[in-house]
Amino acid sequence: MRHPAHRKTLCLARLGLSLVFATTACASLRHEDIPVDDTDVVTVEVVNHHQLDVTVFNVAGGRRDRIGQVTAAAAASFKLHVRRLPNSEMQLLADPIGSSRTTRTELLRVGAGDTVSWILETDLARSHVEIH
Repeated sequence: MRHPAHRKTLCLARLGLSLVFATTACASLRHEDIPVDDTDVVTVEVVNHHQLDVTVFNVAGGRRDRIGQVTAAAAASFKLHVRRLPNSEMQLLADPIGSSRTTRTELLRVGAGDTVSWILETDLARSHVEIH
């Protein structure tokens, strides 16, 4: 019959080996060697003149997909893949944090290499968008 301390040591050794194998297996699933395909990227630049931080979404099929957040009186840039936009169309929605008033762009048709510049004004109704 084995001593209880020996049994505990054996259990801990098995647990340690299991963790090593699991970590190694997960690490091997990473595909860091796969190059990123930036050939179909659209850049979304948001300039926020509003007094509140704003969360920016793409609205598609009645669903909001979060793009990112822009701090008050600052700017941010985001990259989106055209292949993830239905029919190469997007509609941006700005949701100021702490406010129930939102604003959105009209439906925008974009292509690879385009830059969408959205200027959010202090009065969100006066905001405007350009595609370059």
